Amino acid sequence: MKESVIQRAVMDYLQWFSNSHKLYFFRSGAGNIKTEQGHYFKTGKPGCPDITLCLQCSTRSDIIVGTFVAFEIKSATGRQSALQKQAEKEITKAGGFYYLIRSISDAKEAIQKTIETMRNMW
Repeated sequence: MKESVIQRAVMDYLQWFSNSHKLYFFRSGAGNIKTEQGHYFKTGKPGCPDITLCLQCSTRSDIIVGTFVAFEIKSATGRQSALQKQAEKEITKAGGFYYLIRSISDAKEAIQKTIETMRNMW
């Protein structure tokens, strides 16, 4: 399955999930945009993950805790670039969560793992 198909499915799942959970997400990958004049300019930071999330993980009503979650979408055989591996290191070092996502099932598991990890910290 192509990465673009997986990414669309994951985005659709996140939209559905956000109807019942506190979640903010957006497509965040870096790339190039061509202007009307034919020039290109870069968007995003090279190596940045495909999807960025802020997920509320607290269970206490008096404390709201959100955490940074990054999804890098890959096909079954896709591999991270050197810049993506560097982004993973920087994100996890800063306390965020970074996941390689190859299916909707991976996305569901990543969200559940993040929530459980954060709740265990409390």
